[in-house]
Amino acid sequence: MKLHWLVALMLLVITPSILSARWITDKVIFENEDAGNIEFSHYLHLEILGNNCPSCHNEIFHIATSKNPDFTMEDMEKGKSCGACHDGKKAFTVSDNCDTCHQM
Repeated sequence: MKLHWLVALMLLVITPSILSARWITDKVIFENEDAGNIEFSHYLHLEILGNNCPSCHNEIFHIATSKNPDFTMEDMEKGKSCGACHDGKKAFTVSDNCDTCHQM
C-alpha cells in the first residue's frame, strides 16, 4: 500500500515539476551588432534556479518579449536586466569578461 502512495506522489508532484519548463525554447539569441550576440540558455538558468521561472519572469523580463525594453551595459551594471543577478555576488558580474556572454 505504501508503494501506491509513493507512485502517486511521484506522478502528482515530482513529474510535473521536472517536465514543466520543457516546452520553452532553450537557446535565445539577443542580437547585438556592436559587441556580438548573446546566447542565453533557459535550461541552464532553470537548472540553477530550480525551475523557478518567476524569478526572472515577469519582474525582470516579460514573457512577451515585445514588452522588454532595450538595456545598455551601464543599465545592467546598475542591476537591470541580466545585471539583477549577474552582479558578482549571485552570479558572475556583467562587467568582467565580455567573452563570457558576447560571442564575436
